[in-house]
Amino acid sequence: MADILDISVFENGTNCVSLGKLSHDMTAFLIKKVPQLENILSSETDILFWKDRIKHAELHKKDFISDNTFYNYLEQLPSIIANPDYLSVHPKDSSISFIKSFSSHVAVAIRISATGALSFRTMYPITDAQLTHYIDNNRAWAWNKK
Repeated sequence: MADILDISVFENGTNCVSLGKLSHDMTAFLIKKVPQLENILSSETDILFWKDRIKHAELHKKDFISDNTFYNYLEQLPSIIANPDYLSVHPKDSSISFIKSFSSHVAVAIRISATGALSFRTMYPITDAQLTHYIDNNRAWAWNKK
């Protein structure tokens, strides 16, 4: 896994890159919290970032303090996924959010397909109140890397 996402690789015809994989501990933790993920979630699966997701993620650019902040966090996607402060699972579509606390909270949503494929969906800031709401409703949990 690369430490940073270099979106310039897409200028050379590359359509997809890996953002890394879930650790075994992270996979076990998520399955314990959401047992229905047991048969589809695997730490052996690459989390893919497709070229077309850049434009989609940029729809949230205005939600960040600045364009530079947005691109800084986009570049840090592999690190955010490898070292989140919180993990969350959306109750309807079983997407995983990796939440990292910087000067604000950044959520990175990863889609889980029915076959277990993992792909970057989007990235957006969340407020303290939103994070607290997710925790209070047992949809997000502090992640303490073992």
